[in-house]
Amino acid sequence: MEHMLQRILDKLEKMGTELEEVKANMATKQELEEIKANMATKQELEEIKANMATKQDLALVQQAVLETNEIVKKLESKIDNHEQLLTLLSHRSLEHEASISSIRFILTK
Repeated sequence: MEHMLQRILDKLEKMGTELEEVKANMATKQELEEIKANMATKQELEEIKANMATKQDLALVQQAVLETNEIVKKLESKIDNHEQLLTLLSHRSLEHEASISSIRFILTK
């Protein structure tokens, strides 16, 4: 009988220790209120979900960015060609001006 009582007491003591551990790990009412205050509501989550881009949207945006990148590269190439042409034309213009100046000089003599 004493042995049985000792086992019961040991078990009660163990349960008390476990209960203290559970209480120590439990959130207080204040902590729960803080968590609740910081959580999004179902409505807020639905609004976020409604405003989020889908994978398909992102794929379309990615495709548009890639296409735009190709267009920009082509434009850069054309601009480079135009710059070279403008440089060449500027040199020719300077040559022509020098020639005209030389002809005027000869004609004025």
